[in-house]
Amino acid sequence: MKLFGNRYRYLFILLLASYSYINTAFLETFQYYGIHEPGLYIWSTFVLIVLLIWEGNRLLEKWISGLKQIRVHPLLLFFGSSLILAAIAGWISFMMINYILPARELQVLAVEAKLCIAFGLRVNLFLHCLNGMIYFVNQSKQKELEAEALRTITSQARLQSIRNQVNPHFLFNNLNVLSTLVMTKNEEANTFIESFSSVYRYILNNQEKETVELREEIAFIEPYVFLLQKRYGTGFSISLDINPAYYTRHTIPVALQMLIENAIKHNVVSVHHPLTVRIFVNNDDELVVMNNVQLRTPDEPSSKTGLKNITERYKLIFGKDIMVNHTTNTFSVGLPLISIPAV
Repeated sequence: MKLFGNRYRYLFILLLASYSYINTAFLETFQYYGIHEPGLYIWSTFVLIVLLIWEGNRLLEKWISGLKQIRVHPLLLFFGSSLILAAIAGWISFMMINYILPARELQVLAVEAKLCIAFGLRVNLFLHCLNGMIYFVNQSKQKELEAEALRTITSQARLQSIRNQVNPHFLFNNLNVLSTLVMTKNEEANTFIESFSSVYRYILNNQEKETVELREEIAFIEPYVFLLQKRYGTGFSISLDINPAYYTRHTIPVALQMLIENAIKHNVVSVHHPLTVRIFVNNDDELVVMNNVQLRTPDEPSSKTGLKNITERYKLIFGKDIMVNHTTNTFSVGLPLISIPAV
């Protein structure tokens, strides 16, 4: 909820102005400063000042929210700008009431002008204290919602990653390859088993993490790619062109595996129609996974869970959007590489 845009704001304006008038009247503030104007005029001045400040702040808030690059906290900019607004509102209110009332001594007018401006500044401070409290309460609630959404998405990603590995097709295909290797080349069979174990070990070790270094993802991809190449032979190839300087950058766990799995799922992979996957870092410091497009006919139905999961996790963890580019010949996804200072 925003304070200044509240739909009951006119009721709040009347209540605040009336409370302020009753409070000052009870303390005999007007007599102390030698002000003997009718109570209705004084109350009307209070209402006018609060109205101008409230509505002025509402418009000011809209203007500040439309600024794209602000170097200071928006609340500080908002409050600093509102001080000028409050002083002007007090002065305008004084001038409007003074126009109605009969002529008075200059000394009385000066006191009334000061009181109007001072009251405007106090009301403005009070309203901005309330607005700041509402702002931080809403921020706290938003963080809680984002944390809950992140936990849900992370759990979905973990299940999706494990499901990709333990689904019957994956197990059946790899066990078939393994049985062939065992009967022909024991050394290669051992390598296959070690790669198979490495894939599961990585998923289990990183299932609770929100981010991993790129070096870990690359180390995980190597045994995973080995399994794929044993399954598809020359029908599948992959190239990694990544400068080691990016190895300490961060991404989300198992992102590369999910993108490679997505490419295999939707495209023909055969000796006559090889699927080629390129993994590289572009000029925007994005880790790009690109494959040639040769869609299955008919294409396997897709829930797009994997890509959606990566998109939402990047948004919640890093506050970044991923890049998806689909052309006639290629499909690519760019994952921003994030620098996280060592603790």
